[in-house]
Amino acid sequence: WHAGQTSPATKVNTMLSLPDWPAWALNTFIGLAAFTSCIGLLQMVRDSRDQTAGNSSGEEKPSGSTLPAFRAFQRQYLTVYAIIMMADWFQGTNMYTLYMSYGVNISALFLTGFLSGAIFAGPIGIYIDKYGRRLSCIVYLVLEIIINICEHFNNFPV
Repeated sequence: WHAGQTSPATKVNTMLSLPDWPAWALNTFIGLAAFTSCIGLLQMVRDSRDQTAGNSSGEEKPSGSTLPAFRAFQRQYLTVYAIIMMADWFQGTNMYTLYMSYGVNISALFLTGFLSGAIFAGPIGIYIDKYGRRLSCIVYLVLEIIINICEHFNNFPV
C-alpha cells in the first residue's frame, strides 16, 4: 500500500469493531437491535404463512387504469423523499462542525436523539394517526424551523 493508505482488511476490522460507547448505551443498542430483529422475523413468518394459506390482507396492487396514477404519485413521493434525505445528510456535516465548536459531546447528543426517537415513535404515532399526517408534518416543520433558528445562538440564559 502507498504511504498514508490503509488496507481494505484494516478498514473492515475497524468497521466491525464495537463502538467505544458507554456500557448502558451499547446494551441499549444491542437490546433494541435484537427486539427489532425479532419483530422483523415474526412479520416475515406471518406474511409467509398468510401467502401459503391463500389469505389476502385486503391490499390490492395497482393495475390497469390506476397504475399510471400510482406511478406518478410514487415518482413524486420518491423525489421529495430523496431531496429531504439529501438535505439531512448535508446538514449532518454542518451540525457536527457546529457542535464541535460548542464543545458538545457529539456522540452522546446523537445517541440521545436516536434513542428518544426509538422510545417516543410509538406514542407519537398514535397522535399522528388521530390528528392526521398533514397536521403532523406542519407541526414538525414549525418545530424544526424553531430548532434551526435556536442553533445559531451560543447561549440561552435561563
